[in-house]
Amino acid sequence: RLIYSIQMLEEGSFVRPTDNIDMAMITAMAKKTALDGAASVQRAAIQREIIECSGSFATLSRNDKTIKLWDMCVADKKEACSNENCAQIKLAHQLEHETSIGAMAGSNDIMLAGDIMGVVIMWNRAKPNSFRRSWGKDNYNWTKTHKFTPWKAGALNTPAEISKQSVVSLCVLGSGAFVSGTKNGTIRVWDNIEHVKEYEVYKKKNAHSMKVTSEMVSGIQTLPPFNDPNTGEECVAFSVGSTDGHVMSMALYPRDPFKKKEDELVIFHVYDNKPDDDHSKKAMAVESIAVLGTIGDPVVVAGDGVGGIKTLTPSWTSVAIS
Repeated sequence: RLIYSIQMLEEGSFVRPTDNIDMAMITAMAKKTALDGAASVQRAAIQREIIECSGSFATLSRNDKTIKLWDMCVADKKEACSNENCAQIKLAHQLEHETSIGAMAGSNDIMLAGDIMGVVIMWNRAKPNSFRRSWGKDNYNWTKTHKFTPWKAGALNTPAEISKQSVVSLCVLGSGAFVSGTKNGTIRVWDNIEHVKEYEVYKKKNAHSMKVTSEMVSGIQTLPPFNDPNTGEECVAFSVGSTDGHVMSMALYPRDPFKKKEDELVIFHVYDNKPDDDHSKKAMAVESIAVLGTIGDPVVVAGDGVGGIKTLTPSWTSVAIS
């Protein structure tokens, strides 16, 4: 099947003894010396052997019900390898889901799977002695911990209603929050999830929602924290692309806890994609976005439907509140 989404989970390292000396090389050489002896490092340098290769990533195929997690490692010389000096990719885990997955996001310890029913399943990397159902062959397992749903308990919904809530984009906002985007243009931020005890989590008490477009969300990317220029308040921020030609930068604005007000989801910057020479719907649509820079002033890169690329720098200009 066509792989249409790849998510890096852990960057890892790739080390040869002939590379520049850094902490990854020092650590890898010390480990190899301890395991194989000092002569092994010299031999590896002469033969340009790979002495360290690590990292992990996830893949998702179109219309699939499974997220596959892969680990990178140095190939065992006893295994088939053309030159006995290569790295290899091994399938480490498969996270099974009940319905087709429309989007995924994750980190080293968390995986999110958003499906065509509007539900987001959270998996956590856990120890093998977990009492929940879990999958995995290594010294850790991935355990299904939460089901985030936009539907009321016991509610019956039509196929048209379900289709509108299909999850098409996901983004992790640190360890305690994530944001989802739907087919009907709704953004939903689930926060304080580290305090949630229930398996099934409903949007009424646990999510902040805003319909940001009449069309479809095409991508979500996290931004560095933004400060409200009026109050100095620091806010978790992210950018959202939509197929109607907008890139909206949003923040979860913390409210006064003494007044018992919940955090508010706000839009603080909007970019309209208006090509100079082609005003067709396809040329105006923002099909994908990426963010460059994790500190300071980030740059958002937006790709349109005809191969055009625009860059913008979000700034806190005005605020629209959900």
